[in-house]
Amino acid sequence: MKVYKIKHKPTGLFFVPSRGGNGNLSTGGKIYSKVPSLNWIGDSIRIVIRKWEGEKLSKKDKLIVEHFKIDQSDKKDPYWIDRHFDVPIEDWEIIEL
Repeated sequence: MKVYKIKHKPTGLFFVPSRGGNGNLSTGGKIYSKVPSLNWIGDSIRIVIRKWEGEKLSKKDKLIVEHFKIDQSDKKDPYWIDRHFDVPIEDWEIIEL
């Protein structure tokens, strides 16, 4: 049986539908049993990073911060982000596992 994932090419992370406070990029992603459509993503994704002062960013969070050029230096909490970012459809690819 073939299964698929949607990969964000610039970061190497995978798309996952966002419910609650997790955002749309993850290291595991969602597995689809049928070929997914890139139209499901739309033209933006939700990025959620919540780190208190002194907490280190995970590898995944570092990739996201670098790619989307997120600067929180003017905030009290270094990374407390929950917002949408525009992402062109060309940044995505469907991969077969």
